[in-house]
Amino acid sequence: MPDLIRVWKEMDINDIEKHLLVAGEVSGDCSSCRELGINYSLAKSCPKCGNEFKYIATRFHEIKKIKQKRPDLIFIDFEDYKKAAGKIKAKGLFF
Repeated sequence: MPDLIRVWKEMDINDIEKHLLVAGEVSGDCSSCRELGINYSLAKSCPKCGNEFKYIATRFHEIKKIKQKRPDLIFIDFEDYKKAAGKIKAKGLFF
């Protein structure tokens, strides 16, 4: 597998949130409905809400391992996602 390099791109956080699979050490969860225990290696969509997964992120540093299992998904930096989503939620509180 080639080396991975981080690239910044403007994206719609709401779209990412609807289609993000967050991979943990053993299983994943759906960012849209918060469904837990999803097999991130195989799931194409959330078993609860039915949203198709387009993106994947992880709280851990197993990027290459996850990317090998899911080359079909766009890898999102979880910290960047949390920061951007937090800004949107904060704006909603004041406006």
